[in-house]
Amino acid sequence: MKDRRRWLVATFVLIITAIAYIDRVNLSIAAPVLTKEFHTNAAVMGLLLSSFTWTYTLLNLPAGMLVDRIRIRVLYSLALLVWAVSSLLTTLVRSAGALFGPRLLLGIGEAPFAPAAIRTLADWLPKSERATGSSMFISGVALGSAVGPPGLAYLVSGFGWQAAFIATGVLSLLVAAIWYAWYRHPLDDTRLSDRERQLILRDQEPPKQDGRARWSEIVRHRDIWAITAGYFCLLYILYTFITWLPSYLVQDRHMTVLGSGFATSIPWAVAFVCGILGGRLSDLALRRGVSTLNARKLVLVGGMVAALAIIGTALASSAAVAIVCLSVSTAGIITANGAVWAATQDIMRALNLTGSATGFVNALGNVGGILGPIVTGAVAYATGSFFAPLALAAGLALIGALAWGIGMRSAPRVQVAGPARANAVVEGGNDR
Repeated sequence: MKDRRRWLVATFVLIITAIAYIDRVNLSIAAPVLTKEFHTNAAVMGLLLSSFTWTYTLLNLPAGMLVDRIRIRVLYSLALLVWAVSSLLTTLVRSAGALFGPRLLLGIGEAPFAPAAIRTLADWLPKSERATGSSMFISGVALGSAVGPPGLAYLVSGFGWQAAFIATGVLSLLVAAIWYAWYRHPLDDTRLSDRERQLILRDQEPPKQDGRARWSEIVRHRDIWAITAGYFCLLYILYTFITWLPSYLVQDRHMTVLGSGFATSIPWAVAFVCGILGGRLSDLALRRGVSTLNARKLVLVGGMVAALAIIGTALASSAAVAIVCLSVSTAGIITANGAVWAATQDIMRALNLTGSATGFVNALGNVGGILGPIVTGAVAYATGSFFAPLALAAGLALIGALAWGIGMRSAPRVQVAGPARANAVVEGGNDR
């Protein structure tokens, strides 16, 4: 593919993201079986499903700082290695309590994953293509959540729950080796044509390379706080879906484990397509003269409004209608998620704080990811159904839409244009 290497890199980031979410969802698929085998309940399983996010959230800030200092080639490979170890260790546990160890380890390994993805896309894509690239990255969430459940459900049903974790561990090991052998920074990649390299560098902001995370520039930025507030709401809903959707379909819609695995993949498959289209919509609006802020808000707010369809799932009388509403809601979440990272890049790329800012947004936003599985499990256990947890998720979708629609106001930074921009990027290109 001539002059398309940047999109091969973006596709690889999508694949790694998909694997990250297959690793996250494997416990969700096994949860109905493990609940019976380990004689536990939905409240305890909610804690287990959330435990990954405890270390993941705690380490997002330092992980974001590492991404601005360590070569992405090395960092991504090491992260994937930890994911593999976590999955393989899970096969050895014999009690519900013992599951916490591997899940906490998975959170440690995945902490650098989002900042590394955003930094990779910031290095490889010009501003005019960032929303498309970010939507590809986030669509990996939907892809992993779509292909993971049916495949893992088949393994759990046919070969036992341990088989699902063996499969995810081997997959992570394989991709770690391929990434380390294949990836290079655009300034070092000999397979990148001169024309595509100039295209990438021409539209890049000149990053500052002083190696320090200037937190005052991050925490005083109004848009960063608005992005973070909406992201909190988004991740609450996202992790509720990722962790509890299979159990919801088994408990409230009376499906088998295998049936729930295939049904779970439908909303995520729809979200995969809509997520990529949403990023292209934002970039198209940018090229048509819409301001950077409004181009991102168009997708952010629109996605969260679509996420309100989750209330239809709670009220639906049939499983088919519930899945349609879930598909609309999940597509909205994934679409908005891509624009979150495009907006973060727009704000922080010129300061070379893409990784640090991503870690900041991801760390605080993931508090919602921690609460989602816990609150959902506790309320479902107390009430005997998922109606109340789904209604709560719909309320947070509305709050997230308002946070982004009203809270984001800042004008974009003044950018350097022409040859000076390319030269500045080249001069500052030693941090890879």
